Amino acid sequence: MEIISKSSMGELVISDEVLSSIAVNAAKDVDGVSSFCNKPVDVVNTIKQENDSFSISIYINIAPGKKFQTVATQVQSAVKESVQNMTGKLVTKVNVIVAGIDFDEPVSSVEPCETEE
Repeated sequence: MEIISKSSMGELVISDEVLSSIAVNAAKDVDGVSSFCNKPVDVVNTIKQENDSFSISIYINIAPGKKFQTVATQVQSAVKESVQNMTGKLVTKVNVIVAGIDFDEPVSSVEPCETEE
């Protein structure tokens, strides 16, 4: 999917990859977003265009100890604002799918014994 804007001066095409990049960069600045997850194959498109506006779905992993609703609401606002400001197109909906929680990896306690060389 691409966003195409036509004017008397010419045509502007914004690719799906650019929209995704804007959304990811906006979301990663939100406190509590630890990483991103690829969308499952059987799920509808992550960006849907509806006339002059569109909706976006973003899949995130949350840091431990963060409130899902707070992080998701902040991601919605950040993504909507960034995409609208950079493209000039209306974003009607931002779906935030919490795919998981990124727990810190436990530190390995396997150290060589003093007698081992």
